[in-house]
Parts: sequence; C-alpha cells; structure tokens
Amino acid sequence: MSIEHRWSERKPIAMEVHLYHPSAGEVMARTRDISLEGMFVETDATDLPVNTELEVSFITFGENGPEQHRVSAYVVHRNEAGVGLMLRHVEYSNFHALRYMLNAA
Repeated sequence: MSIEHRWSERKPIAMEVHLYHPSAGEVMARTRDISLEGMFVETDATDLPVNTELEVSFITFGENGPEQHRVSAYVVHRNEAGVGLMLRHVEYSNFHALRYMLNAA
C-alpha cells in the first residue's frame, strides 16, 4: 500500500510532458493533475515501476516566451492509465512555474 503526503491540492491540468529514464528512454506523456509536490501522468503502456527515478520535462509560456523546466521525480504508484509522480529537488524557477500554473487553473 502506497501512502502519499500532499501539502497542496492537486488541480486538473492537462499538458504535454516528457519523461526521461535510462531504461525507457524518452516517453511522451500527458498530465491529468498537478500539485506543487507531484502529478499524475498518463503514459499509455510504458512500463515505469514504483520507485523508478526519472526526470520530467515540461514547457511553460510566460512574458518572455516558452521556458523549459526539468524536475527530478519518482514513481509512487501506477495503474493501467499511468503513474503518480512525486517531485524531488524542485528548484525555485520550476517551483514558481508550477505555482503559476496551479493559480491559473
């Protein structure tokens, strides 16, 4: 049984993300919901077991145009639709981008 501890609410936000893992390579995916601590990502049939560490890449669009963000994460749960990711080591600029998306949703 997996227990998640969330400090912020997840909001339904659908956006394209890229997951990077040495054994899976680059996986194009789509978020279902996002919080400051994690996200659920629809991955189709890609095999990403629980506790897999990976990198999530996403793009935000601000006043200065598109900006790419990369965040370390690991898989905390999975089902046939995708994986629940917990974000790790979120730098300030990435945290700010996540917070902006959540406030705009």
